[in-house]
Order: sequence, then C-alpha cells, then structure tokens
Amino acid sequence: MTALQATPALAAAPVPRQHPGMPHFIANADYEDKDSHPIHLEPGDEVTVGPVDRAWPGWVWAEDDKGNDGYVPEELLEPLGEGRFAAMEAFDPTVLVIKRGDELESLKQIHGWHWCRSAAGAEGWVAGYLLRPAS
Repeated sequence: MTALQATPALAAAPVPRQHPGMPHFIANADYEDKDSHPIHLEPGDEVTVGPVDRAWPGWVWAEDDKGNDGYVPEELLEPLGEGRFAAMEAFDPTVLVIKRGDELESLKQIHGWHWCRSAAGAEGWVAGYLLRPAS
C-alpha cells in the first residue's frame, strides 16, 4: 500500500465511515504482520490443510500449490478427500497495520479475529487481544 499525498488545501482529517450497530474498538498496541506469501483464496481454490492453530481454535494451516500458506477459518473449507480441501468462499488474509490508539470498526469477527476498517478506510484482520472497546 502507498500513502496518498494530500495538498495543503485538502489536508483535512479523514472522516470515519461509522455504521450504527457495528462494534468500535481502540487498538491497545502497535502491530504489523510480516508474512510475505499469505494465502488468498477464491471459491473453488484447492489447498492442503495442516494442523489446527492451538492458540486460535477454528483456524487451520492451509497451503496452495504455489507455496502460499497461512491460517484460514476452517469453515471456509470443504473436504475433497486425500488431504485436499476446496475454498467455499473467498478469503483475504490481509492483516491491518495498527498503531496504539487507532480507532477501528469491526465489520465481522471469526474465531477471535476481527475484520476491521480504520478511520482512514484501510481494512484487514486484527487479533481480538489487540483491541479494547471504544467508549
């Protein structure tokens, strides 16, 4: 991602797109993921599945034929047999870069992780332990 450069005349604070009923959180720590080959899934993509994440039950290790790998929610995968699974829906592995104090809106939650939108409009996964409810 690249940062957009604003001209001084347009340099106003971003307006958060808040939706009533969606949980709002404050990041309680800085976090940035370093995975260089995350697994993106589209419906029908086939993967090999490894162990379940012990720290995050409901997430399983998956690897595609190109060597991309990572944890995905197990309910997105349909068994094909012989250790192969197919994605039933798309999965975006983007992890949101956050800084302590960032205001975030949780758009969905799966097994302790939240798909969040920042005040600047960026979206991605954030672990629940990095969030505290906004007052």
